[in-house]
Amino acid sequence: MTDSAEGTVRRFLAAWAEPVPEEIASFLADDAVWVDGPQGVRRGAQAIVDELASQLAISRGEPPEIVTLLANGATVMVEWHGGWTMGGTRISTTVMAVFEVTEGRIDQMRETYDLQSVLNQMKAAANPELDAG
Repeated sequence: MTDSAEGTVRRFLAAWAEPVPEEIASFLADDAVWVDGPQGVRRGAQAIVDELASQLAISRGEPPEIVTLLANGATVMVEWHGGWTMGGTRISTTVMAVFEVTEGRIDQMRETYDLQSVLNQMKAAANPELDAG
């Protein structure tokens, strides 16, 4: 018996706390597609795992905090808060994502978030003297 689509997505996001590439890949269909908001599209489980593992290495230990989750059959919509610490400064964002799940594996993950806000926070964290006025 396969997990529900909601269960698959919850376990996938929880795995981000201590990402192991093989475990992350186990949640994805071989031909999965990830629309990473303003950062483009990645196709195939390996391409997704490579990029996601790189991103998650920065926020290791901090799984997304699910704010809202709606599930209807194979479709799961999630709003989460995510972030990491850079130079002692908290970088945070809110992400909206839609997942399509078939037989316990993610076929599509489509995210949207405010990339400019993240970049501005990172710039401020890298140059605290600019923030000091």
